[in-house]
Amino acid sequence: MSKASLPSFMVLCAALAACADTSTTHTVTGPSVKAALSEAPADVGFGVTADGPFDVFFANEDASAEMAAAQTAAARQSTTGSRASGHVGFAFNPPLFNLASERYSFVARSTEPAPSVVAKGEFEVMLTTVAGVDQRFHGDVICMSIVGNATRLAGRLEKVWINNVQRPITGATHVIWTVVDNGEGQGTTDFASPMFFNNAANALRHCVVGFNPVRRPLQEGNVQVQP
Repeated sequence: MSKASLPSFMVLCAALAACADTSTTHTVTGPSVKAALSEAPADVGFGVTADGPFDVFFANEDASAEMAAAQTAAARQSTTGSRASGHVGFAFNPPLFNLASERYSFVARSTEPAPSVVAKGEFEVMLTTVAGVDQRFHGDVICMSIVGNATRLAGRLEKVWINNVQRPITGATHVIWTVVDNGEGQGTTDFASPMFFNNAANALRHCVVGFNPVRRPLQEGNVQVQP
């Protein structure tokens, strides 16, 4: 992935931050956190594209330990206004299933007191398949949970473009991802997972309990986590 594309995406990230600071908020349309935990979704596979098969599987973190950590993190978020933002770029060699590359930018801010993990913000992701098909997605952040220097996030898709032609959302409706801020300075590298596609229930479950997508060192960009 060429670093030449970084400035344009950082401009996008700044624009997303401005949107996230407006008074407009979005209601989480998925089930409550309690329901998501008591009724585990049957399909825990995730897709690398919105209309692809859910053939990527993640292990869950230990539920009790992660719930306690998430509640502690949410309590910290409720008093400090936690934020996470960044730009992430990967070139997959070998390809990640059918993906050749992925870039995304996001900004998120917590909005409700503990034990809620509800957040607001925006994200945009650009995918290129091994066949050369460009896919772009824009959406709203619905939840986040910060544990240490890592942040679990999920968002709801709002717009989809395939080769620059806008299309209806007919497949997966939500995405999940995780980022790790390892600090600033020479010799430090942040980590992040690719974005993965699934439904509203699994998206909320990721914020509260946590799936465990593989985190890769960033090839392009930077992430910032402010507990």
